[in-house]
Amino acid sequence: MMGHAVLCGQLPAHVKGNFPDAGKSSLRDKSRMTDRNTILIDRIEERLQALSMSDRKASMAAVGKPDMIRDIRRGRQPIGARLSALAGVLETSVEYLQGASDQLGGSQADSSSIRALVPRPQDMLLDIPVYGTALGSESEYGDQADGLVAIEQTDLNTSEVVDRFRRPPNLMNRRDVYGLYVAGDSMEPAYEAGRGILVDPKKPPSSRDYVVVYLRNRDDSDGAAGVLIKRLVRRSGSYIELEQYNPAAVFRLDSRLYREVHRVMPWDEAFGM
Repeated sequence: MMGHAVLCGQLPAHVKGNFPDAGKSSLRDKSRMTDRNTILIDRIEERLQALSMSDRKASMAAVGKPDMIRDIRRGRQPIGARLSALAGVLETSVEYLQGASDQLGGSQADSSSIRALVPRPQDMLLDIPVYGTALGSESEYGDQADGLVAIEQTDLNTSEVVDRFRRPPNLMNRRDVYGLYVAGDSMEPAYEAGRGILVDPKKPPSSRDYVVVYLRNRDDSDGAAGVLIKRLVRRSGSYIELEQYNPAAVFRLDSRLYREVHRVMPWDEAFGM
């Protein structure tokens, strides 16, 4: 009669039964993986708090996508290059994030990593068109408090490219975006005269966004147009409500008086921050 054979490695598929030690190795591996992921998440959170940085901002700075840290929190392990980039953004080392070291890491090397994530001006294409603007005449519109109020208007010429802005990497596929220089002081201190802004003609603006409103009171066949650079309060099918800061006024513009509303894109959005 044959004695009990010692089985080495994986049990054959036809062998069935309860074996107390079976599966313990894989459970231990999962436990170690869970521990490592917990340490990684805890240390990422620690560095985010220390730097007052959001998950999205750190993820965008590291890999150009907003969900990297969220995926880590869900248990997904990042590849080495991505984790190294994240460590640089968080001003620490991969070893510290993984719990292999309690030393925060060499700040000089990490600072260099952070600087490497920000493109140099000479590495960005100088091709975003900046259209010509000039201070236009004031127009009177209905104000909620004072009846008619004088509102500063800007003259815009889309056929005249007066300058070029450098294209941030986040806008490489956005050939519709254009630039303007603010004319006048009606939006100070948010936008001073001469300040450059980026304009996004595709994404619909939301309440409290800054906008460029194209008026119908000019024949723009040659690219000339009258515009208002203001802040959007609300918009309906029959009117748009806008705000300017200097002099302070909230006023409504009948929908028959304007034809397009473009959103001013914040610079941090343009750079994916």
